[in-house]
Amino acid sequence: MQHWLDKLIDLAALRGDEQVLKDALSHFAHKAGFSGYAYLFIRPGHTIASTSYPPEWRSIYFKRKFETIDPIVKRAKSVKRVFTWSGEHDRRRLPKEQSAFFDQAADFGIRSGITIPIRAANGSTSLFTLASDKFSVDLKRDIDPVAAAAAVGQLHTRMTLLPLTPIAQDPAWLDPKEAAYLNWISVGKTMEETADLEGVKYNSVKSKLEEARKRLKIHTMPHLVALAVRAGLI
Repeated sequence: MQHWLDKLIDLAALRGDEQVLKDALSHFAHKAGFSGYAYLFIRPGHTIASTSYPPEWRSIYFKRKFETIDPIVKRAKSVKRVFTWSGEHDRRRLPKEQSAFFDQAADFGIRSGITIPIRAANGSTSLFTLASDKFSVDLKRDIDPVAAAAAVGQLHTRMTLLPLTPIAQDPAWLDPKEAAYLNWISVGKTMEETADLEGVKYNSVKSKLEEARKRLKIHTMPHLVALAVRAGLI
């Protein structure tokens, strides 16, 4: 496995744009004997994914907000250390909802894998997964956790520096009123000024933005604005 970690570090330094890196990661996963890869950058209220998983599974995953129940994500956030997983084995000790998640993933050839999580800035988590259609991953020797974290740390840095157009991201939407109000607030207007500019009452702006904040599980208005800007929603 050390050989493949070295290769991953080389890829993180590869010159080229976003598509070059994604193609290289997909090729890397197959050469390493896996069916695909997934890179997730999980920040409070905002998740970005870049993956070679089947498009239908990607759509289902984010539409149903599976990142909130995904046993791999939950474990990654908890242990912050490289681990192997097997849906066939792990599902036996999981709640029904998480067990069903593994059943659905298996329908798309995602049955086992290796996941390397790292802690990123401001309470966020970044993780890189190599997934297999086999029932378990057979490693000949243990993975060096320090080397694994170093490799994914370099990949994470490269990903965040790219003008990345993620394959999928959550949250994916704001309604027109939410977007309009947040646009004004992002350029320094108050809620009162925003109401005047949009020709509505102050309480209309306040209640609408409170709905968005609660829906996206955001605690403060500055965080909501920052999230909308980062996600390209305004």
